[in-house]
Amino acid sequence: MDMAFPFLGGGSTTPRERPQDARSEGAPMTAALSVIPVIALVLLGHLARRGGVIPAASWPGIEQLGYRVLFPAILLTSIYRSELSLGRLGPYLAAMALAFAVTGAVALIWARRRGQSGPRSSSLFQGALRFNSLLILAVAAQAFGAQGLGDLAVALAFLIPAFNITAIVALTLLSDGPRPTGAGARIGAEIGRNPMILSCLAGLALNLSGVELAAWVLSPLDWLGQGALAVGLLAVGAGIEPARLWQRDPALWLGVWLRLALCPLVFLGAALALGLPGAQIATGLLATAAPGAPVGYILARQMGGDADFYAAIFTWQTVLAALTLPAWLVFAGLFGG
Repeated sequence: MDMAFPFLGGGSTTPRERPQDARSEGAPMTAALSVIPVIALVLLGHLARRGGVIPAASWPGIEQLGYRVLFPAILLTSIYRSELSLGRLGPYLAAMALAFAVTGAVALIWARRRGQSGPRSSSLFQGALRFNSLLILAVAAQAFGAQGLGDLAVALAFLIPAFNITAIVALTLLSDGPRPTGAGARIGAEIGRNPMILSCLAGLALNLSGVELAAWVLSPLDWLGQGALAVGLLAVGAGIEPARLWQRDPALWLGVWLRLALCPLVFLGAALALGLPGAQIATGLLATAAPGAPVGYILARQMGGDADFYAAIFTWQTVLAALTLPAWLVFAGLFGG
């Protein structure tokens, strides 16, 4: 079951349609150009709120729309269309999991030793772990063709639920004040009603069941998914306080460095040790070096994290990724990716 992405090329697809192989020799330039619209939407969201085009009181509702409807729709349909064969992808997934685990551990250890507050620590953790999956898929669809896209889809089908569960655990345990009573029950309850986790599980269940969803079911979900990235980025821009960007904050820059440098470096070392083929090294570097995801800001707002701090990390990651992501892809070319 290969993925189909109507939101990348416009127009609808059949439920199990194989994407066109759009391999391009200009992967670095593709990556750089793919980051520019992300930056533009963050800026637009900021201007829309500061200029009063959309009143401040309306933004919580917009965040809820993205968190509870749009992002779950794109997760469900993407995982439903994924090829979930793990045979040759075991080492690939292991290398990516190791890279993210090391990156997240470094963020938490540093935050604890520096006495960071709980909400700030959880947002640093999210900033180190999360990646913009829609940006990754957009670049992969244009640069790596159907095979690379399929490998990434399998990885995302497992990583996205794992990231959301670990983020919920961190946000719950690192809330303000003493550790809440009944933390285990609260974590279970949060996971059980988290719309992104539920949509991932639903996508996996549909995928493994072999059920063929009719076009009249998939089309509305695809239309909702088309708005996920835009709404999420606008919400991030609306929450940005410029004064928080222009500061000499070691935690902020650590979050940027972990996402854009350490995570891909750890993945590359693991990939070479495991002998991964060049194409998997390239797509793995794309995922591990991508900037953060806007959904982390929405989750921080919903669960008591430091949303403004996350927004600052995410914004700098996105801006700097216009330089670092193409560099990593050029480097991947040395290994035949």
